[in-house]
Amino acid sequence: MPTLFSNNGYYPVLSLLVSLLLTDHAAVAQTCPANGSTSISSYSNTYYPANQAYVTAGGKSIALGSVTYGTATINSGDIVLIIQMQGAQINSTNTSNYGDGTGVGSGYLVNSALLAGTMEYAVATNSVPLTGGTLNIKNGLVHSYQNTGYGTDGQYAYQVIRVPTYYDLKLTGTITAPRWDGYEGGVIVLFAQDNINLNSQTIDASGFGFRGGGGRVFNGAGTGTYTDFITPANLNANGGKGEGIAGTPKYLNDNNSFLDVSGTEGYPNGSYAKGAPGNAGGGGTDGNPAASNDQNTGGGGGANGGAGGYGGNSWSSNLPSGGRPGAVFAQASASRLVMGGGGGSGTTNNGTGTPGNGFASSGTAGGGIVIVIAQNAITGTGTIKANGGNANSSVLNDGAGGAGAGGSVLIYSANGITSNISVQAKGGTGGSNEVSGGASHGPGGGGGGGIVYSNSTLKASSTVAGGSAGTTNGVTTNYGATGGSAGLMVTNMNPANMAQVPLNCTVLATSFIDIKAVPSAAGGVVNVDWEVTHEATTTGYIIERSVDGVNFSAIGTMPYQQSNNIDNSYQYADNAAFGIGGTLYYRVRETETGGQFIYSKIVSVELGVSAGTLSVYPNPAKTSVTVNFTMTAPEAVSLRLFDLKGSQLWAQQYQANAGQNMIRIDRIGTLPEGIYLLQWFDGMSPRTVKVLVQH
Repeated sequence: MPTLFSNNGYYPVLSLLVSLLLTDHAAVAQTCPANGSTSISSYSNTYYPANQAYVTAGGKSIALGSVTYGTATINSGDIVLIIQMQGAQINSTNTSNYGDGTGVGSGYLVNSALLAGTMEYAVATNSVPLTGGTLNIKNGLVHSYQNTGYGTDGQYAYQVIRVPTYYDLKLTGTITAPRWDGYEGGVIVLFAQDNINLNSQTIDASGFGFRGGGGRVFNGAGTGTYTDFITPANLNANGGKGEGIAGTPKYLNDNNSFLDVSGTEGYPNGSYAKGAPGNAGGGGTDGNPAASNDQNTGGGGGANGGAGGYGGNSWSSNLPSGGRPGAVFAQASASRLVMGGGGGSGTTNNGTGTPGNGFASSGTAGGGIVIVIAQNAITGTGTIKANGGNANSSVLNDGAGGAGAGGSVLIYSANGITSNISVQAKGGTGGSNEVSGGASHGPGGGGGGGIVYSNSTLKASSTVAGGSAGTTNGVTTNYGATGGSAGLMVTNMNPANMAQVPLNCTVLATSFIDIKAVPSAAGGVVNVDWEVTHEATTTGYIIERSVDGVNFSAIGTMPYQQSNNIDNSYQYADNAAFGIGGTLYYRVRETETGGQFIYSKIVSVELGVSAGTLSVYPNPAKTSVTVNFTMTAPEAVSLRLFDLKGSQLWAQQYQANAGQNMIRIDRIGTLPEGIYLLQWFDGMSPRTVKVLVQH
C-alpha cells in the first residue's frame, strides 16, 4: 500500500482517507443553528443522487447513491431538499403531434406521470455517508418521486440535497452551482434563520442546467425527409435534441465537451430531428437528410418560463425544418421549479467551426436553480444569475445550435425587502454562422427566459428576457430562426406558496461564545470548557460525547449558574475519557424554559497516542494550537504539518523534557480552512493528529 509521507512517513493513504470520511465530515451535525455568523465562498450543499426507482407519498426512507458534489454528510437533524429534476412523458410519434400531442411538434403530456419540478423539504433522522445509503426522514413525504432510466419514457431523475442551516450567513466570494450531470447538481440552496449578507457577491447557476444536444458530422442517411420530427441517433442525419424535463439524449454538449451517454437513445423512438421534447429544444431536421445532409438547419432553443425560439431554415432549399422550440413549463410555482431546457444542435456536413467535427453546431445548456431564503433579512447588494448559455457562433457553412433557456430563482426575505438584489434568468443567444458565399444556412433559436419568484420588488436591472436568434450570411438575416420568449417574473409571491423549510427555531437569547476540550495537565481527565452569553431563560446544560462524531450520548449535566455577568463560563471534567482513548468528540446542549434548546459546535480531542498523551487543542483551531505530550526521558522530537495531499507545510525540531511538554504553534492563522495532519516524531515512529482549521 502506498504511504502519504515520502520522508519517514508511515501513515497509509487509504486508511487515512477512510478515517477522514467517517469522522471529520460526519461531525458536521446540525439542528437549530447557534447564534453567530458564518462566511462561505463556495457552495455548501451536498448532492445525493437517487438510488431508488420509486418513492411514494407517505414514505419515510430513500435509498441514495454516492456523492459527486459536496463534502458534508447528511446527519440526523439536517434539512434536506428532495427535488424531481426530470419526469415528463411525451407523444413520440413522428408527426406534428410530437411532444404535447396538439400538432405543434413540441412539449410534453400533462398527466399523472408529470413529476418534474416536484419538491419538498424534510428532516433527516439518521446519518448517510458520502458513499450513499438509506436516508430516513422524520415525517412522511408529501409527494411521490421516480428515478428510472430511458425506456418507454424518457429519463426520470430526482436528487436529495443537504441544506445547511445558518443563523447569519455572509458571502465572501462568488457562489457557483455544481454543473448538472444527469443525476445531481444544478441547484444552489441557501437558508438562514436570521440574515443573509450578499456582500456585493454573485450567486451563479448560469449554463449549469439541462445540457444542449451534441453536434455531429453526417453525410446522409439514405432515408428520411425534412418533415421528420424524430429519428434515431444512428441514422447519420439531422441534429440532436437538447436535454430537459422529458429526458437526456444520447449525445450531449457537456460543458463544451462531447458526451456519448453510451447505450441509451434517451428519448422514445429517437433523440434526433426537429421535434422538441418537453422544455428542451429540438435538433434541426436537415433539408436533405437522405442524400447528403447538406441542407443545414439550426437547432431549436430551450425553454422554461418562456418558450424557446425556432431553429433557422435549410440552406438553398429554404425549408422551415429547423429545430422546434422547447415548451414553457406551465406548472411552475413557488413550490415547483425546473432548470432551463438545453438547446438542440444544428445539422452539419462540413464540420466547420471550433471545436471541429461538427461539435461547434451543438446546442448549449440552460440555467440551473437558485433558492435563497432568509427568515429575517437579505442584506447588502448582490447578483443572482441563472442565465441560459449562448450557442457557438464560429460555424461557417453549417447549421448552428440552439441556446439554453434561463433557469429558476426563488428569493424570500421575511422583512419584505429584496430591492437590493439583481436577478438574471435570461435565455441564451442562438448560434450564428458565417457563410463563405452562396445561400444562407440555418442559425440557432434563442433560449426562452427563465422564472423568478420573490416576495417583493427586485432591482430594476432584473430580467427574464428571452435570448436573440442567431444570424447568418454576414448578420443580414435570421433566416427563419426566432428569439426565445420572455420568461415569468413574480415579485409579489405569497410565502405560503413556497415549499416550506421544516425548521421551527425560536431565536434564543443564549448563544455559545466558545467551547474546547483539553486534557488536564495531570492527565486522566478531559476538561470540557464553554463560554456563553445572555442566559436569559437557560435551565441547564447537557454534555455529550461521541467516538465517531455522529452518534452522541449524554455523559453529564451542569445546572444554570446564577450570575450578574452577561457572559458566563462552565467546565465539566470527563473522568472516563482516557479509559476510552482514541479520538473523542464533544458538544454541549443548552436547554431553555419551554423545551427550547441549542447545540454548541463540535470539538475533538486525541487521547492515548504516545508514551503518555499526545493531544492538540483547541481543535478545531483558528489562529494557533498547543501540542501537549509526555516523555519518559529528555529527547529531541520533530513536529511536521502536512496538507491532505501529503505536502509538508512546516517542520520544526524541539528538545523535549521528561514529563509534560507543551508546544505552541502559531502558524494556523495563515492556513485556509480545512483538515491538516500534524505529525509528531521521536525517532522511533511517527504519530499523527488531525487538525481542523476553522477561522
